[in-house]
Amino acid sequence: MTARGRLTILSAAERPYCEALLRGFARRHPAVEVDFVFGISTALHDRYLAEHAAGGPTADLVWSSAMDQVMGLVLEGHAQPHGVAHGLPAEAAWQDLALATTREPVFSLVRGPGRAGSFAEIAAFLAANPGPVGVPDIVANGLGFLALLRASQVDPGFATGLAALGARRPRLCGSALALVRAVTEGGVLAVHVLGAYALRAVAVDPSLAIAESDLPAPAVARLAFIPARAANPEAASAFLAFLVSEEGQAALAEGDFWPVLATPPRRIAPIPLDADFPALLDPGRRAALVASWRAAMTP
Repeated sequence: MTARGRLTILSAAERPYCEALLRGFARRHPAVEVDFVFGISTALHDRYLAEHAAGGPTADLVWSSAMDQVMGLVLEGHAQPHGVAHGLPAEAAWQDLALATTREPVFSLVRGPGRAGSFAEIAAFLAANPGPVGVPDIVANGLGFLALLRASQVDPGFATGLAALGARRPRLCGSALALVRAVTEGGVLAVHVLGAYALRAVAVDPSLAIAESDLPAPAVARLAFIPARAANPEAASAFLAFLVSEEGQAALAEGDFWPVLATPPRRIAPIPLDADFPALLDPGRRAALVASWRAAMTP
């Protein structure tokens, strides 16, 4: 069946970086009119939930780097089978319901060279480098929450680094652009900056650098799923199929994303879609993280 009609995409990826992707899809599916709705991941999540609560049709595709928010919806039954044939690795697919389209690292962005990837390295960097600091506001920034939650699980220096960040009274940032501005406007460090934004900042300003680290950078996926009450699931399935095709993955790379089907240029540690992922959704674990973060960030 040929896809046609209006396709509404809720996207945490900004449109200017998706133009090659959208042009390629339009060539393949000229009868589809794309309504590309950009927003911060948490705002998009809230919008989708409001649409669902209203009881009628919802947006057709949710595409977000806040993996935990997306998987929470999928595990609660909000996704319908997408029916997309793909060649993604097993850890990039959750049943027939959600697919990882990218694997994008988060970096520490520093002024001048420095080692500040792990939380122990962050603590040492701050001890040696006075100046303003930016951190994700995990209440407003879903990606920031996930990156911090993952660090709390796997980074042995997490508590030390979080305390050091809190002691600096950092700027709380709701987006990757705000994190970059925290450094370009005179700061010395911003943590958990999405890779594409960090690399662009370094390319523009040679005084900035992506921090070195003994550990690979954690990498999140931009997950996509088709809501159960999508108004146009056929068009959504066509777009999702294009996202994970060789042509679509190349278009993502053109927009400076990190496609799943490409070899990453830096050492990364992707968060897999596997049986351990639901632990990231445990309410007690998440509440404890928020409490620890607020205690550290409160003057």
